[in-house]
Amino acid sequence: MPYYSQPQLSEFVDTIMERLRAIESQLALLSDKAGIPYERSDDGVPAEVVELVKAGDRVGAIRRLRELTGADTGAAAEIVNKI
Repeated sequence: MPYYSQPQLSEFVDTIMERLRAIESQLALLSDKAGIPYERSDDGVPAEVVELVKAGDRVGAIRRLRELTGADTGAAAEIVNKI
């Protein structure tokens, strides 16, 4: 099994996340054109939480979501994991 350094793994995950965001944007566009409602995974989530997730700070996003909403850790983590 090959060994990957933390920076290599981070870059790989960032690339995957960028592609997923592009795919989700395209899906939303196609759904809109087809007249089929599409709910994005970040609908209703405070923008600053979404930005933390996009920056790769999932722990910070969970913490901030808890501060803003009073959600427990499990619920906040579930929401953040869907983004």
